Amino acid sequence: MKNRAFTYIEVLLSVAILGFVLIPLLSQFYTGFQGNIVAELVTQSIDLADDLMEEIKSKRFDENELPAEPVDPAAMGIDDGEISNDRGTFDDVDDYNNWQQSPPQSIDGTALNDFSAFGRSVFVEYITISGADWISSTVTTYYKKITVIVTHPKINDRRLETIVSHY
Repeated sequence: MKNRAFTYIEVLLSVAILGFVLIPLLSQFYTGFQGNIVAELVTQSIDLADDLMEEIKSKRFDENELPAEPVDPAAMGIDDGEISNDRGTFDDVDDYNNWQQSPPQSIDGTALNDFSAFGRSVFVEYITISGADWISSTVTTYYKKITVIVTHPKINDRRLETIVSHY
């Protein structure tokens, strides 16, 4: 009986075939890992948007209390006694109009270290109903739309919108 062993050529050919099979397989793992990273960033951006939206919704409709008319659209934004980089001084929804911050901070100004690549901005506008749709209004109404946008360089912007009323 003759001993039969693998030749050097057979071993090299086996390694080459194995390499051709493993490269596409490993690239699938890489794609999966990238997908997990994107999913985590999307989740974080939605959490940042939701956190800020809940903060804004906890404020009153505007400076004027019921039964007074809401403030003029031109007066929306920061009022006397409020500081643009201190959300703790904001007391109504429209104080956040045109507000932005990057990187995000908590309401007390503490940096959110794990979110340094994110940015947040807010837009508040009066809206009115037209048919079945809500549309922007250039005059005072009893409804405001709040839009929170979270940005990150590796994902598309995330947008969260809600409507609040003066009632």
